[in-house]
Amino acid sequence: MARQRRGLAARRAGLGYTQERFAEALGVERSTVWRWETGAVVPLPEQRPRLRTALELTPAELDELLRETDAQHWSPTVQEPTDRTASSWDDPDEVLLQLHELQDSNIGDGQLRLLEDQVHRIIAEYEQRGPSELGPPTARLRRQVHQLLSGRQLLRTRCQLHRVAAQLAGLLGYMAINTGRFRLASAYCAEALHLATEIEDIDLQVWVWGTRSLGAYYQADYARAHADAARGHALAPNSPQSIRLLANGEARALGQLGDRAGADAAVERALALLDRYDIDPELTPCISFEPYGYARVAANAATAYVPLGDTPRVLHYTGDIDPAVEHADSDWSRALVRLDIATAVLRQQDADLEQALALGREALRVCADQPIRSVWQRATTLHGLTQRWANEPQVLEFTDQLRIWRDRPEVQAISGSTG
Repeated sequence: MARQRRGLAARRAGLGYTQERFAEALGVERSTVWRWETGAVVPLPEQRPRLRTALELTPAELDELLRETDAQHWSPTVQEPTDRTASSWDDPDEVLLQLHELQDSNIGDGQLRLLEDQVHRIIAEYEQRGPSELGPPTARLRRQVHQLLSGRQLLRTRCQLHRVAAQLAGLLGYMAINTGRFRLASAYCAEALHLATEIEDIDLQVWVWGTRSLGAYYQADYARAHADAARGHALAPNSPQSIRLLANGEARALGQLGDRAGADAAVERALALLDRYDIDPELTPCISFEPYGYARVAANAATAYVPLGDTPRVLHYTGDIDPAVEHADSDWSRALVRLDIATAVLRQQDADLEQALALGREALRVCADQPIRSVWQRATTLHGLTQRWANEPQVLEFTDQLRIWRDRPEVQAISGSTG
């Protein structure tokens, strides 16, 4: 059996070192320190001077600790002890060593707050910088947090670190959807859901289900979009996070499926749940973990009624939120509302081609530098509806502008990728 050098381990712990930090001080791997202390190997001759210095020992004292055998602490064989009471107790140095390691953490409160602040900053900057710019640094931050999770933390700290990791994976899932990377989005969402479930954060789980629903919606899998939203809603039907699932998930998917009664019911339930909470009615960032206010609910209700051909409802809800949309720092919201109105006025019996295409051109203009998948999809839908008037000058002009917009590298990056 391997020799247990408990004196060596106790000396290290007594000087305030964990195995990990001691390894860093000596320039070796943590596993090397562990093998020294378990007796699996002895330090190499060239390692001993640094070891003596770190442990503040003379050569003779270090040699004595390295010669230590487990027989000095307990017998490795199962036999009847002569002193029954003494044989059942732990070694006090080992208890202190284990306590010291239990109290150790590879991340402090200040570092944790910095990570949380970075999550908030990503959300705040998202609609100005866009997923193509923010995605890579957010992915690097996620990898850094995973490295931290592979180490040791106090239970409270580990729970908070899990939440940060879940939020980063969720944000990356949302960004991947907005750049057309649906397979990657699915992987990120699976990770976020696992982490949120591990720490029993129900609201975050609901948010992730809403994002999974969003991904299915933009892949035109409306049945799955509805099912994912319904599954998240069932987790916490009275949570303010369920407002988003009802409006953005269920209502929009049911609208695409042609279920007018279902879309009506989902919008009504979202508004009823909204009335139970004191939520800012203005337009919150689309990627936010905050629950939807009235402006977001109304914008999604308008989108739900577009494929149902209910132009009056579309105009009612977009009219309600027009001031909030215009005052918000969100070009995407302005573009999407314009495209919804444009599509709705083309679907009505007395279609207004001129108004629709003017709104379509404006939407492309405001999203030229930061395109997202939802704008690409709705602009494509609008263009398809204009083909009834394919030879009209306005349609030819819009078609040309859409072609130029699609040829931009930023747009090509989000138009066809599924990775």
